[in-house]
Amino acid sequence: MKTTVIERRAELLRLYTGLPWQSARRRVEAAEPGSLLIPHPDADQLLLEARVMAALAWRRITSVHPWGIEYVDPRSDRLLIRFEADPVERPAPNDTQALDLAEALLPRADEDGDIMGVPGARTHIEDGQVVLRVPDPSASVILSGLAPEKWLRAANVQDQRLATYGMTPCHRDRPTSWHPAERPYRRPGRRGTAASAWLTSGLLRRVGLIRTLGVPLAVTGWLGHHERDGGERWIIDPTFAEGHGATGHRRLMALLAAPGWGLPVTPWDNHCNCHLPPECSDQCTTITTGVAGQRGSLEVRTIRRSGRRLRWIQEDRPAIYAAKQQLAQPVPAWGDGWLERDGSPSSDVQGGVTRAGSLDHGW
Repeated sequence: MKTTVIERRAELLRLYTGLPWQSARRRVEAAEPGSLLIPHPDADQLLLEARVMAALAWRRITSVHPWGIEYVDPRSDRLLIRFEADPVERPAPNDTQALDLAEALLPRADEDGDIMGVPGARTHIEDGQVVLRVPDPSASVILSGLAPEKWLRAANVQDQRLATYGMTPCHRDRPTSWHPAERPYRRPGRRGTAASAWLTSGLLRRVGLIRTLGVPLAVTGWLGHHERDGGERWIIDPTFAEGHGATGHRRLMALLAAPGWGLPVTPWDNHCNCHLPPECSDQCTTITTGVAGQRGSLEVRTIRRSGRRLRWIQEDRPAIYAAKQQLAQPVPAWGDGWLERDGSPSSDVQGGVTRAGSLDHGW
């Protein structure tokens, strides 16, 4: 059991980001007392991360971790995303992290000038890591876990493949500047840039929370529609096994909204079917909206798999399921003190921890 302030802050940081324990502890020890351990990104960083998350939201390959992400390390001016290695069992040999990420992230323009991928994204090899930047701002996303030589090879393969479909690789034609087709995307107020960038960026910075539901089976995300306030509704559908029922998805939403750690969101609508037999419904849906002037909303559809459906998954790819079983992140018992009975954040959610282990205020 974690009893000191440093240990419990590190445990929370690990819960939100998925960081390994020792890395999370070092982050806490190096931080100023009371500082945000998941800081708000700079404006340019926010926009870049939002576009990266939108590109990653629907992965085309089988992954073990949600979205194929082992953990993230968020800073105000950069974000490190650690991607998992290629799974042992793959439907096709070409279903690799590098090939899928190159297709998802690198910008290509079609014949109508529409962009696939992240507008302005350019990758560089820096200190042995793949770093994604846009030409003008200083924002960056480090794509950790990718061997540079595999990444360069994958980018070449995808450029050649998509060129046969009449697509223009913007990053290759203009390696140090914006391609003409990308220029409409440079400013936050133009097409392809969301008023809800805070939401998608914030979700990416807290990707570890998905694993609090239980054994993660899959998760996809997509843009549902534009809201009347000019923001967007994003939908994610984490599917899991051996979860915690209503306690699990209510806890997830409470952690996601926790002041000082989560996002500025508040529950707006909730449909819980945990009390029904599995054959009736295996999905519970919660919709949250932004607060404090933040535009947009997030719809979380948590889906439980049990019985025959779960057995089919277990038997279809046993090695992958066995790996997934190691990923669930249990919320510590003391963390449940954050939650009220209705599943919303408690009044002492920002509290610190005394050496004796009790909650007080002032994280």
